[in-house]
This record gives sequence, structure tokens and C-alpha cells, in this order.
Amino acid sequence: MSSAFQNRLVGTIILVALAVIFLPDLLDGEKVSHKDTFLPVPPRPAQEPVSETESFPIDEVRERVSRTVEVVEDVALDDPVESVASDEPVDAHAPPVAQAESAPVSEPETVTAGWVVQLGSFRHQKNVKELTDKLEAAGYRTFSRKIKTSAGELTKVFVGPDLQRDKLDKALPHLKELTSLQGKITKFRAE
Repeated sequence: MSSAFQNRLVGTIILVALAVIFLPDLLDGEKVSHKDTFLPVPPRPAQEPVSETESFPIDEVRERVSRTVEVVEDVALDDPVESVASDEPVDAHAPPVAQAESAPVSEPETVTAGWVVQLGSFRHQKNVKELTDKLEAAGYRTFSRKIKTSAGELTKVFVGPDLQRDKLDKALPHLKELTSLQGKITKFRAE
């Protein structure tokens, strides 16, 4: 190749490269620049000192829990029985005694399922206390459990537990009339 041709070729390549680089900027018109705005992290809120918790009302719990319990003395079935021997002769021609067929003894089934009515979840203990008092005055067994959620600590109020779901199904309309809350029947979990 001749050097004049090489010079023209190199010059053309440089001009094309410059056109590719600068022409889009010239033909773009108004440039809109997008600036990402970063918000500063808000300062950490001041921590409030932890207030002392109220003491647990032991006397109230004792009143509710105090029940008379009947103690039944355990008698072991495997204790040896004293036999009394007599000198009287045994009649060898006595009619045979019918043997009772012993059915296999099955252990009583332990019931692991129970049912409760969940009436609601409350943030304030005053509301929980009012609701449980109202339900207990109407003759229902109630209990409550504290749960932690993303919204804070809540207290769920339950009626029950009962082994028969039908009883709770029949009690739902009366509970709704009494509390104005729509109850939901759920499985009981002992915790």
C-alpha cells in the first residue's frame, strides 16, 4: 500500500470516530440530567427509660385458682392378696366355672385436640380485662395470650377450650350478641 493511501485511510477512521463520539451530543438537543437524590438517614429516636412493670396480682390469682381438690388414694392392682387356707375338703365334682374371654385392654386415648373461640386481639390491657370480666360474668371460661407482632405487643382473648366444636359453634351467636365481636373457632394449642 502506498503511504498516501494509508494516510487517507487513517484520517478517515479518525474523522468517523470523532463523528461517532461528538455528533450524538450535538444532535441530542436539551439534556435532562437525572440526579439521584439521597435522603439522609433520620436520627435515631431517643430511647425512653423502661418503666417498672406492675406487680402481678397474686391474691387475685389465688382466689381464681383456689379449688377444693378431692384426693383419691391410689390402690395398686398388683398388690398381693392375702389368701386364707381352710381345712375343708374341696368338692372334686364341682361344675366347671365358665372362663370369661378377656378382651385386649386398650389404653384410653389421649385427646390432643381442643377448640377455642378467638374473639379479638387488643393492644390495651384495660380492654382485655373488661372483655374477660364480661364473658366470665356471662358464664364463659376465658383466657388470654400475649403475642408479638410487627405492630407491637397484642393480647388475644379466647373463650374455651372445649373438646366439642359443636358447643362452641352454638355459642358463637350469643358471644357476638354479648360482645359485638365476630369470633373465630380455632384449634387449641397448650402453651
